[in-house]
Amino acid sequence: MGEILSEAYLWDKAEPLLRQVLKRYTDAFGINDPETMKAMANLAATLRKAGRLKKAEDLNQQVLKARTEAFGRNHPDTIQAMANLAATLWSAGKLEEAEDLEQQVLKARTEAFGRNHPDTIQAMANLAATLWSAG
Repeated sequence: MGEILSEAYLWDKAEPLLRQVLKRYTDAFGINDPETMKAMANLAATLRKAGRLKKAEDLNQQVLKARTEAFGRNHPDTIQAMANLAATLWSAGKLEEAEDLEQQVLKARTEAFGRNHPDTIQAMANLAATLWSAG
């Protein structure tokens, strides 16, 4: 339900539900459970969309750390967490930090999926947009 509300741009209603989901997963399974990490990523995405960028950045950092520890640096979920953090940094105007992460995402996706995979192409587009924004 929280994800549906978030997609409908009802962030203020989505956030409390997503926080409940995260708390329940954390209490039941711990912070390193894949479903807990997914719930944390969903909350972070909602916070970013709502413009709560500092909170979103902090949560995205936690997701990246947890996924790196659980799955390793080259796992698709870890790479996606890196991309999500880069998007949040971009939204916050932290273009140098976003660019650095986007370079890492592009490299990792190219190695994992090849140059013509949709995720790799999206990583190229994200990096291009950041470079353009930075001037």
